[in-house]
Amino acid sequence: MNVLVTGGAGFLGSYIMAALLRRGHEPFAYDIAPPNAETLAVSPEIAARFRSGQISDLARLFAVCRSENIEAIIHSAGMVGLEASLEQPIATYQTNIMGLVHVCEVARQLSMRRVVFVSSNAAYHKGSGATLVETDPAFSIREANPAGHYGTSKMAGEAIGLAYADFQNLDFLAIRITAVYGFGMRSPMYIKPMVENSVLGKPTRFAAGGRMKRDYTHVADCSDGIIAALQAPKWKAGEQRVINVASGHARTASEVAEIVRAIIPGADIEIGDGLTPLEEQNVKMRTSLDVAAAKRLLNWSPQWPLEKGIAEYAETFRHHLSRS
Repeated sequence: MNVLVTGGAGFLGSYIMAALLRRGHEPFAYDIAPPNAETLAVSPEIAARFRSGQISDLARLFAVCRSENIEAIIHSAGMVGLEASLEQPIATYQTNIMGLVHVCEVARQLSMRRVVFVSSNAAYHKGSGATLVETDPAFSIREANPAGHYGTSKMAGEAIGLAYADFQNLDFLAIRITAVYGFGMRSPMYIKPMVENSVLGKPTRFAAGGRMKRDYTHVADCSDGIIAALQAPKWKAGEQRVINVASGHARTASEVAEIVRAIIPGADIEIGDGLTPLEEQNVKMRTSLDVAAAKRLLNWSPQWPLEKGIAEYAETFRHHLSRS
């Protein structure tokens, strides 16, 4: 299948590209910037499969999809993060909402097989139990989304995709991922400096953040879950189209530090227990994601517990340094 991966030259996109190639697909990376050294280390083929373009450029998106005979789109491009969304709300909505509309419209007009939207746990408002289940509320009439404009844009994106599915026969699936980590990651999330500084023999110091919990999910698990969604049979009417893909087990930043110390000899990490005001707000939707639906509907389950994932991250980073 010829597949367009928006954001395909980025961190998660590079792993999606590599996984698609391993499965015999013909992927193309649509992105605003060419792949960097780490992205190319993950998927060297991106260099030849890169197609430059902005998600806001509808004509360019149409042109690339037509020229490459694209049959499906994995939409991972977008602005990410609470802080960035508060600094740039207009850009967040223009990129994340209208970008998805452009993808859905291109897919609809070109009669593509499926759109897989890479959504986020940020779409949740608050959970109703120990884990976040897809049926938990994504909206409140009293309070804003804890993840600010970013979470709001993901919530709205899912609703837009469902409208295309129900009213315009677009086979749309949204995959909610969370705290994706691994070699090549760009958002720190505490785990990146802990692992990379420890490999480099540098100390890592955080004044606060120890209680910040995340369902850290290895990038290989995320890419495999997304491709499972791409390859699934045509979706049945009435079946849920929003699915969690995660490790299913939230850990605090302090727990991550303990694991890094156990895996990398001499790791020097100190982290305070407090939270910043933004983290106090954001932690409301930071808990484990229930992955039962992914197991049932996609025949997918996580294969990378945090200990294994951190060990792989450290080894891959070490190997990359030796080749630089």
